[in-house]
Amino acid sequence: MKIAPNTVVTLSFDISTLDGEIVESSSISGPVTFVHGKGGVLPGLERRIEGMAAGESASFELPPAEAFGEPSDAPVKTIPRAEFPSEGPVQVGAAFEAKLAGGQSIKLEVIEVTDEEVKARLIHPLAGQTIAVSTRIAAVRAATRAEQQTGRVVATPPPPPRK
Repeated sequence: MKIAPNTVVTLSFDISTLDGEIVESSSISGPVTFVHGKGGVLPGLERRIEGMAAGESASFELPPAEAFGEPSDAPVKTIPRAEFPSEGPVQVGAAFEAKLAGGQSIKLEVIEVTDEEVKARLIHPLAGQTIAVSTRIAAVRAATRAEQQTGRVVATPPPPPRK
């Protein structure tokens, strides 16, 4: 079966900077399983793997627009002022690093400040960068009706046997 909208895809991957630094790898986090065509992975990755089948591999580069976007396009969040360090000023243009629930770092760029709130862009560390992706398709199957409706994988198939 080939990857098309409403198929469930399981793949392994390495994401690296163009100078070869691996920044994320399924050898650490495990394979990714998602419903193709529902926006569950990077837009450029989804486009590049369409039409591939289990067992196939590909390597390619993704520009920012197909990967983590540009810093100026990052989502904006309003955060209580009390969550920022009390020492030093919090002003427009200031940058802070924050840890997300999963431990991933993200840059906060302050765009507006009041006495009670700070509006900041949530910038992915790879925003604005072209990245290199290597991937191997482990499995492809038809999505169930529930998976098609929700865009989320309901039943994860067992991993393919190792050769």
